[in-house]
Amino acid sequence: MKVVSIHQPSYWPWLGLLDKIAKTNTFILLDDAQVVKGTNQYRNIFYYNGEAKYITIPLNLKLGMNFNELTFRNDEWKKDHLNKLLNYYLKSPFFEETFIDLRVFYGQEFERPIDLLRETMIFCFNKLGIKVDLFLSSELNVDGKKGERVLNLCKKVGANIYLAGKGSYNYMQEYLPKFINEKIEVKWHSFQHPVYRQDPKYPFIEGLSCLDIFFFEGFENSKEIFWRNIRKNE
Repeated sequence: MKVVSIHQPSYWPWLGLLDKIAKTNTFILLDDAQVVKGTNQYRNIFYYNGEAKYITIPLNLKLGMNFNELTFRNDEWKKDHLNKLLNYYLKSPFFEETFIDLRVFYGQEFERPIDLLRETMIFCFNKLGIKVDLFLSSELNVDGKKGERVLNLCKKVGANIYLAGKGSYNYMQEYLPKFINEKIEVKWHSFQHPVYRQDPKYPFIEGLSCLDIFFFEGFENSKEIFWRNIRKNE
């Protein structure tokens, strides 16, 4: 059975998105989707002294641009992001383990922001043991908008099941008969956020970038927590 998930890029994605992708075996990254200003597509939230702080990729962004059309606004962002992560997580239990890998990661050259976004997602896949066939929507050459395009992407990769996010529930209703006609079952993703160690002086903050669990729990324990949470909520 080919179970498909489809999503826009996300900068160091949160555990809810990674949970959805992990429950599939085929993931389509919408690299030619339109960028929405002010979303976590090109930024994310990180933990600092009990508060949630944004780190944002500096982009040359104009209304109507797609992800694969973006360029970086400056060349200082890698140093800036590393410094912020160092300041935010220096006292976390697994700072050294995580930061060593991040220093190597940010030492790479990224020609375009979409390359950076894709690689942050792949980094997380590798650390959490998420095994999926990854496709870029721009390479699949399908037309349509919203549910129509989702259907065409699913057909292109031979999907049997499409795992949809709950945020698409309302607009997907009109397209469900077409999925039925194509013998593609639509299932709705559900997610319960796992609670892990953060700073015990403050209340737990959920919904952060997955780097948060890596800094506080380490790669191996993060992987165990991640898959235990999936099994518990199956």
